[in-house]
Amino acid sequence: MAVLEIAVDIGTSNTSIFVSGNGVVLREPTAIAFSGGPQRGKIRAVGKAAYEMLGKAPEKTTVVSPVTDGVISDPEACGQMLREFVKKILPDSFVFFPRIRAILGVPTGLTVEERRMYEGVVRSAFVREVTMVENIILSGVGADIPFNTATGGLVVNIGGGITEIAALALSGVISACGVTIGGNLMDKALIDRIAGRYNLKIGLLGARKIKTEIGTLFENDISYADAHGIDLSTKTLSSARVKASDVTAVLRPYYMRVRDAVESVVNMLPPEIAADVYKSGVCVAGGAAAITGLSEFLSAELSLNAHIPDDPEYAAISGAGKLLSNPDLLDEIMSQK
Repeated sequence: MAVLEIAVDIGTSNTSIFVSGNGVVLREPTAIAFSGGPQRGKIRAVGKAAYEMLGKAPEKTTVVSPVTDGVISDPEACGQMLREFVKKILPDSFVFFPRIRAILGVPTGLTVEERRMYEGVVRSAFVREVTMVENIILSGVGADIPFNTATGGLVVNIGGGITEIAALALSGVISACGVTIGGNLMDKALIDRIAGRYNLKIGLLGARKIKTEIGTLFENDISYADAHGIDLSTKTLSSARVKASDVTAVLRPYYMRVRDAVESVVNMLPPEIAADVYKSGVCVAGGAAAITGLSEFLSAELSLNAHIPDDPEYAAISGAGKLLSNPDLLDEIMSQK
């Protein structure tokens, strides 16, 4: 039987799949849409197609985001979504359905029951063998942190629903914490800000578009973007020119909380590890690490060099892909659990 080795990262905002020998072959929103209303009948769309239905779906279509605050909250819907994603990535060269082995990225600190749930979700998507590795470790591998050495490094992963911070060394976690701060929370706060300041109600897709276009932590940025929605007073179509300073005012408090969480981890480090971190700095990955000015912001706030790799949103799935081709390093990591 043919064997297909893959890596899977099921995030709050996006799900990614890496296929050995091919790289990242899928990255789509973590979303699934059902027809039939609350009863959830037939699957209507998954991924990008389902995401684009947010705020637009007719009454008999239900759009589900099966991951909340970094953890799977709807296992059945998540399994159905993942099955559809796996079907998409199967190569045409397979005459028969392959035996699939997967490395799965998971949040830090899952209970035994939660780990079983994660394994069950992935196994329901045609996967025969599952190896679970914490996302924060995968991000370190993907960002080329030498964490299998005594020097190690400090890694921050800011995702859609959760931020994880860990000091890594000798293939294990020295100190770590997670806080429920992520891009999704920032998006909702931006919706509230625009409603309060411009009397304009916009949707989630609109907020994310504005954050992508003019999101920054530089307080003197003078750029702007047009937002479209409903005037809260007249209930008519309207628009507003949103300033980058409005977005900054929303984002900075959340990144300050990230900064506080990083500092708490640093303060708990053994002196030897703290000395190494002081020299090497902190690596910041995850989708919400792509915000303009984050490196400068954290470097100033923490008095540490903050490094953001290229395409930080791909760090975890890239790390999982590297482990597919480095079984010795994977064995080292698993031996520390």
